[in-house]
Amino acid sequence: MRILLIADQEAEFKELESLVGSIEGGRHQLVWCRADIRVLQATPVTRFHLVLWGQVSDALASRRLLAELQRQKRDAPILLLTDKPPAGADAVACARGDSDILLRDQLTPGVLARAIRRAMAPRKEQPAPSQGVDPLTGLTNRSEFREQLDRILADATTPESVGLLLIDVDQFKKVNASYGQVAGDALIQLIAERIASCLSAHHALARIGGNEFAVVYQNALGSVESECRINLERIIAAMAKPFPVAQHAIRMNVSMGIAMNKEPGMSVDLMLANADMAMRIAKREKGSNYQFYTRDMTDAAQKILRLEAEIRRAIRNEEFVLHYQPRIDNNTHRIVGAEGLVRWQHPSRGLLPPSEFIAVAEESGLIVPLGYWVVHQACKGLNDLALKGFDEVQLAVNVSFKQFQDKNFVQTVANIMRKMDIHEGRLEFELTETTMMIEGQAVDQSLRRLSELGIDISLDELGTGYSSFAHIQRLPISVLKIDRSFVGSVTTNEDDATIVKAIINLAHSLNMQVIAEGAETAEQVSFLGKNRCDQVQGYFFSKPLTFADIKALLGQEDFVDRRIQSVLALG
Repeated sequence: MRILLIADQEAEFKELESLVGSIEGGRHQLVWCRADIRVLQATPVTRFHLVLWGQVSDALASRRLLAELQRQKRDAPILLLTDKPPAGADAVACARGDSDILLRDQLTPGVLARAIRRAMAPRKEQPAPSQGVDPLTGLTNRSEFREQLDRILADATTPESVGLLLIDVDQFKKVNASYGQVAGDALIQLIAERIASCLSAHHALARIGGNEFAVVYQNALGSVESECRINLERIIAAMAKPFPVAQHAIRMNVSMGIAMNKEPGMSVDLMLANADMAMRIAKREKGSNYQFYTRDMTDAAQKILRLEAEIRRAIRNEEFVLHYQPRIDNNTHRIVGAEGLVRWQHPSRGLLPPSEFIAVAEESGLIVPLGYWVVHQACKGLNDLALKGFDEVQLAVNVSFKQFQDKNFVQTVANIMRKMDIHEGRLEFELTETTMMIEGQAVDQSLRRLSELGIDISLDELGTGYSSFAHIQRLPISVLKIDRSFVGSVTTNEDDATIVKAIINLAHSLNMQVIAEGAETAEQVSFLGKNRCDQVQGYFFSKPLTFADIKALLGQEDFVDRRIQSVLALG
């Protein structure tokens, strides 16, 4: 019989090896596995008939080791070795799947032999021991956590005596996209350990989603708010340190929302909904942040729901319009393209900018049908321009990360282009670094297919996201757009000037074009021209215009020349 010992020290292995070798009439082989998750992951547990659970000093490590045993689908029973069984040991052993508890000071070859025979005897099928445990982290899982919280809330008699903290790991998908799922799993385990290190023993920690954790605070005598705030600051400080994953030092942020039982009898669902609402508001800020739930948040959420309904109606009634901001070629001083920017012609509030509705459209998923409308309108505009003789002008539209989540995205775009007879190189899609990293491989594949359709791909807001230039080089990106945050201070901030020069040089070395957006002064345009930036876009030349106005502007051949004179005057 092959027996696996999981224990911290080799000394325990030596002692048990002697005992196992003294069992009469048995041929047993004992193998030691150090109580280290990485060692156990490399150990084929299914080859063993029995597991001996020795000294494992760290509680969190113990949970992770158990989860790994369950992940490997071991059928072997477990014998727990202990110096003194703690209170409730029978219940703990049962939950873990132990077959017996053995005291070290009473352990003899005969006692061990009898325990092995009992453990290996045919048993009635038992419920899965991992029912309430998350297999990756060893923490309580979502269903068990809900039951715990329900019991705690039912017993609470004092307002604000129970606090629920939800922790969401921001931009977690970029880790899976960049380094793979194994690295992502390792990161989740490290984050679980780090959060646990900030909590006290009486705090209930659970993993309730792929990258979401929950903590419950209790104080029968009064409010838990001050205790929550202390822990929140500890978690933020702990998360500021990099995580060693896949031979990289990865920095992660968390968004946290806290809700408290404002009155006795509060339900689990309402508590979770309130904490989730606060967490989503915290997520709007950069870095690790937290928010306590307030009633105003519910009022704001209801306002958002009303706005969603209005956006849905506006799409049906075609209340949206595209305005176009021209892009100027720095060499020919001609309008060579324009970026399409969506506006909402609201029936009562007038013309609304994207800041009034795009975030809600993205969060609700309405950005997908709105995005298809934008592509259709741009294609319609391209055909109209071609009829006027402007068949070399390119139109660009922004693409949201939500659109890449639609499995029919590329095919629908292909159908629109085929129906509108759009030729290669006339339509451009702009996407941000964040979009590229959030959806990862799905975006990579879609971009290649879109490029095959003849659509140019530009990377917007360069320098503000997470992408690496090695990643950019592998994708069919033909244009880099320098973010307005750099362009706006290019003549006053030496660091920004250096960054802009570096981006231009890098793009040209990769055979890409460069477009600078947000140019508002003659000095900025002059700087960009001297440093060989291919195209410029910004209020210096024109604000976004209606389609009728952009057509009229294209017909004014001296429009750019008049504006450029002030640039040339700078020398």
